[in-house]
Amino acid sequence: MFWRRRSRNRPLGRPRIPGEHIAFIRRISGDHPEWGEDRIAEELAAKVGVLHSASTIRRYMVPRHCSPRGDQNWRTFVRNHAKETWACDFLTQYTALFAVAYVFVIMEIHSRRIVHVNVTTSPTIAWVKQQIRQATGWDREPRFLIHDNDGIFGQLGRPAMMERNDRTRSYRCHLDYWLGEVIGIQGVPIPFGAPNASPYVERFMRTLREEALDHLLFLTVDHIHRVVAEYIRYYNGARPSQAIHGIPDPYPELKQPPPRSGKLIALPVLGGIQHDYRLGA
Repeated sequence: MFWRRRSRNRPLGRPRIPGEHIAFIRRISGDHPEWGEDRIAEELAAKVGVLHSASTIRRYMVPRHCSPRGDQNWRTFVRNHAKETWACDFLTQYTALFAVAYVFVIMEIHSRRIVHVNVTTSPTIAWVKQQIRQATGWDREPRFLIHDNDGIFGQLGRPAMMERNDRTRSYRCHLDYWLGEVIGIQGVPIPFGAPNASPYVERFMRTLREEALDHLLFLTVDHIHRVVAEYIRYYNGARPSQAIHGIPDPYPELKQPPPRSGKLIALPVLGGIQHDYRLGA
């Protein structure tokens, strides 16, 4: 009670700096959002003669709505290069006899179109190379290929440095080395333990499992391949994507304006697990 009585008339917290200094801080931080508190403190001390600590400068700075570098993060890179970027990933599926099948999918980021899909029980780096050869051609070849750090891609353990045309390139797996030195595609491995860095193909894998694979009991690997191939045709040609608000690669009849009236018809997909709805005469 004694000490509370002695300190009750004293202002609490650090003293407020002059209003003129606050205006200086807000002016500089508003003109240069990329400047930090240390830079502003040194600017004021060297040129204006105002001395304040970095924590005080931070208190009166104009709030930032983006990072100091702007918004040049991973999401920005993918969005800016979506038309020339593909992503690939594996999905595992068991048969009735507990054989493990690996579904390999390659997706075009911009259109969400599934470029290539295949199924195998023995995925190797040679098999993956063959799938990429089949997916690429004279008329379609991405600039970047995003993938995870699966051991199938031939992880090198530590980055390997290669010199070519007076430039040094770093490769984290054998697949990236083959893509860059042979095919001319830049492999982009996502960080370790960060599947959200490749969300588009990961989300498709969930869609494939929930809308097709989880509804069937598979007898053989060929059975899985037939089901996946039929679903991919439906996904590319008739299933609207919420991400692009459209169909990745619509069927020719869906590229035309729909009829104004008619009877709603449901075309079965995978024996009726999914339906393709149209207006018929």
